[in-house]
Amino acid sequence: MPLPLAVVLDAGIFSTLNDPKQLGLATLIAVAAIFIGFLVRRMWPRSMNPLLFGWLAATAFVAALSYLGVPGAALVLWLFIGAAVLLGILALVFN
Repeated sequence: MPLPLAVVLDAGIFSTLNDPKQLGLATLIAVAAIFIGFLVRRMWPRSMNPLLFGWLAATAFVAALSYLGVPGAALVLWLFIGAAVLLGILALVFN
């Protein structure tokens, strides 16, 4: 039986990493978000920066799930934010 959301949020990020069900849920959410971002990127017109809108669609999907109370989505949202920060730093350094 999964833990209630309040218990998961009080326990912190490390308990989510130690629970195989929550880690599997986070992985499935990440794969679905990447797939949605890829689909948006392929369908978006090339003149309107499809890479940006693909990232925004994937992040919006994960943020919506996190807002609705899915505990694994919070982990994925933090990973997406961390990836965006790292990509921004790499863009500043190597551009």
